Amino acid sequence: MILIKLEPDDRKELKKRVEYLQRHGDDHNRTLSKAMIARKIHISSTTLVKALKTNTEFKPEIYDRIKEWLAK
Repeated sequence: MILIKLEPDDRKELKKRVEYLQRHGDDHNRTLSKAMIARKIHISSTTLVKALKTNTEFKPEIYDRIKEWLAK
């Protein structure tokens, strides 16, 4: 089974976007929790927390979802 690590630049960008959404929200909500942000990315909230805090390896599908969301 192939596992892929997020690059430090990607983790930094992900952290920056999550913090922004937590503070300012989106079109419908004033603020967003990490669980709501994880739903937007189509991953679980625990996976999002791991991606933000540690140098964890992810399955290719999860890695692709995170990269796709960062590209938006």
